[in-house]
Amino acid sequence: MKKDESIALTRRLLEHVNNNTSDNCESPLVEDSDTFTCATRWAAERQQFFIQTPQVIGFAGEVAQANSYLATESMGIPVLVTRDGDGKLRAFINACAHRGAKIAEGSGCAKRLICQFHGWSYALDGRLTGRPCEKAFANDTKTDASQCGLVALPISDRHGLLVIGLDASLSQHHIDNWLAPLSKAFAGFNFSHMRHIEQQQFAVAANWKLVVNLSHESYHFSTLHRDSLAPLMSHHAAVDDFDPHSRWAFPLKAITQLNDTDEQDWPSHPPGAINHTIFPGTVVITNGQDAQLIRTEPSDSPGSCKVFYLGAYSDETKLEASRQAYAMGGRIFSEEDLPIAEQCQQGMTAKNTMHISGCNEAVVQIWQRRWRENLSL
Repeated sequence: MKKDESIALTRRLLEHVNNNTSDNCESPLVEDSDTFTCATRWAAERQQFFIQTPQVIGFAGEVAQANSYLATESMGIPVLVTRDGDGKLRAFINACAHRGAKIAEGSGCAKRLICQFHGWSYALDGRLTGRPCEKAFANDTKTDASQCGLVALPISDRHGLLVIGLDASLSQHHIDNWLAPLSKAFAGFNFSHMRHIEQQQFAVAANWKLVVNLSHESYHFSTLHRDSLAPLMSHHAAVDDFDPHSRWAFPLKAITQLNDTDEQDWPSHPPGAINHTIFPGTVVITNGQDAQLIRTEPSDSPGSCKVFYLGAYSDETKLEASRQAYAMGGRIFSEEDLPIAEQCQQGMTAKNTMHISGCNEAVVQIWQRRWRENLSL
C-alpha cells in the first residue's frame, strides 16, 4: 500500500476508534435460509461463480524464478503453474496426457516434470518431451507426441496474485483485468515477491458463503474471539466497495498511540488487518510484512465446502514472525471460526431460521447482495 493510501486509511480507522464509530449500513438485511441450503442455487453458484469466473490461487512470488512451478487445485481440478526458462508464466491442468496422473506435486524448480506413473516427461511450456516405449504410441495421429501436451489454462500474475480461469474459454483479457478495481488498494504490498509458508486444507460442513462471511465482520470478536483476537483488535471498521471486490480494515487497539504522532511518521501499513475479498469469496489478509489467503470453494453439496488457508511472507529476516502470525490465524480460524460456521449451517438447514446481518455488518451485507444480484437462476 502506498504511503498516501496508508495514511488515509489509518486516519479513517483512528477517527472511528476515537469516535466509537464504524462504516455501517442504514438498516439490517434479512435473507432466507435457503440461500445456504438450496441445491439449485448451489449448483448455479458453483458453475457461474467458480468455473466461469477467474479464481485467485496464490501469490506470484512462488513462481517468480525461471524454471519454477507450483502444483495446487481449484474446484477439484488439479492445476499446474509454471514459469519457463524464458520467464513466461503458464498454467495447465496438472494431468498427464497418458492416463491423467499428476505430473507435479508441491512447488520447486525444474526444467522437466515427470509423471510418476509411467515416466512421461514435460517441459515447463507444456510440451511432451519424452516417454518410455515411444514406438508403442506410433501409427495414430491422436497419440503423436505433438498432440499429447498439457491442457493450457489462462493465467495472470498482475498485482502479484495468480489468477486463473478453470474454463479455458475465459479470455486472457478477462483474467488479466480481474483485479483491476483493486489496483490502488494492492499497490505496494509486494505480493509478486511473497513466498508460501504453508497451506492447510479444511473440509467444512457448511455452505461456502457462511465461511466467507466469517472474514466480513468484527461483531463477533468480543464473544467468539474473547480470549484470542478481542484483547488485541478493535471492532471499529473501515469499509470500501471495489465492485465486484471489497476491502474491510479493522485496527489494533494500540492504534490510539498515533493520536500524538505526526501523520508523516505513521507506519507504512495501517496498524491492524485489512481483508480484501475477491469475487466470489477469496480473502487476502494483509498485516504489513506478511499475508494470508483464505480460498473457499463449494464442495459436493450446499452444506459442505473446502477451505484453503495459505500463509505467505516477503521478508526473509522476519520469516519466524510471519510463521507465528500464520499459525495464530490458523488456530483461531480452525478452532473458533469454522466450528461456528458448521453450527450456522445446521441452523439454516432447520428451514425456520432467517439469516440476519445488522447495520454493523456492512461487508456481510455487501456480499449477500452481490451474490444474489450476480446469480442467474
